[in-house]
Amino acid sequence: MITVLAHGFGGRVDLPVPRSLFVFGAATALVVSFVALSVLWREPRLEDGGRTRTVHGLRRLLTSPVVEWTVRAVALAVFAVVTVAAFVRLEATATIAPVFVFDWFWVGLAFAHALFGNLWATLSPFDTLGRLLLLDEPDHRPPFAYPKAWGRWPAAILLFGFVWLELANPFANVPGALGYLMVGYTFLNVGAMYLFGRKAWVENGEAFAVYFGLLARLSPFARDGEGRVVLRAPLAGLTSLEPRPGLLAVILVALGSTTFDGLSRTTLWVSRASSFTGWQRVTLDTVAMLGVILLMAGAYALAMVAAGRIVDGHWHPVATRFAHSLVPIVFAYLVAHYFSFLLIEGQVGLSRISDPLGRGWDLFGTAGWTVNLALLSATLIWYVQVAAIVLGHVGGVVLAHDRAISWFDARHALRTQYALLAVMVLFTSAGLLILSG
Repeated sequence: MITVLAHGFGGRVDLPVPRSLFVFGAATALVVSFVALSVLWREPRLEDGGRTRTVHGLRRLLTSPVVEWTVRAVALAVFAVVTVAAFVRLEATATIAPVFVFDWFWVGLAFAHALFGNLWATLSPFDTLGRLLLLDEPDHRPPFAYPKAWGRWPAAILLFGFVWLELANPFANVPGALGYLMVGYTFLNVGAMYLFGRKAWVENGEAFAVYFGLLARLSPFARDGEGRVVLRAPLAGLTSLEPRPGLLAVILVALGSTTFDGLSRTTLWVSRASSFTGWQRVTLDTVAMLGVILLMAGAYALAMVAAGRIVDGHWHPVATRFAHSLVPIVFAYLVAHYFSFLLIEGQVGLSRISDPLGRGWDLFGTAGWTVNLALLSATLIWYVQVAAIVLGHVGGVVLAHDRAISWFDARHALRTQYALLAVMVLFTSAGLLILSG
């Protein structure tokens, strides 16, 4: 059955100053950062991708077909084991499936992408299946060309479906539901690759490829056209993000769903929503999650309308051009809401590695692993949350400023950012208040 593990871990936090001062200080840090950028950052430094430096010694390893297909084979085998485990009709924490999917994969792999680059390009079992089934040109001529108007809307819709499954938990009482959904998602992707071609679908429609690809642009590591590993400035990878239909929707689904997850665990929400059960609760969570996503989208759109009026342009092209500035905030919210979830509840997976199907095995001698609840203190968690929120929004301000001074003339560049700065201050304050609730 699908039972989402508890997200986050904490308790009463005794701080030297009131939480309201943390919120005020975080908002002030954003304003100060903006002022400093307006004075000291007069020329674009990230828009051309910034300077890169080649990391020698890894090219042969990373471009080796033997290494690549060994990794792909292992990843495909792990996916098969997890899928089988997802069909087992035991308590959620009795098999490897839920902790692997919702903790190690959804959270841990996202962290890994932001640190090390696009790992999913090789690890994806769906991409591997597409290659094995020869769904690439010239081996396979797809019957349809991928519609440009679709852009990344399929990925946005499928990503929403995943977070809905995770947070609204609609199939909590259906045994083996996670397994059926994993198989269904696999067939959907393979079918779409057949219809539109592997590359076109992976780049636009496969939800995790698009989502992890966005986070990978935060990484200081990248691959150049010749396959060499290069070091680049933090955030520089986001400046080359190509505006496509649906891209902003992917970002806002990720941002809004994480915000809703935090909101749904506040004392206020729990006290008000506890009386709802079954499909009433699913409906409430669904409507609330959509509402949070739309509220954040509306706030961003209003900022872009204000920017568009300053330069006598339409808001939508401006919104797509500045969408990349929201990606650091997506990752910041991910860290703030889920890093404790990864480090505490993620330990459950260490015991389940030895007994993935809940059969009483001890394949690797870790079946007796017990969760160390003392690994993180509530105070440490709070400080990490504050740091993540602040740094993520500062990163967004930096990207927006660099884009503005490269795209607009000097008279308008700073003015176009005022409304977006206000939105980021709002997001920062709301994010910290939710986390402290």
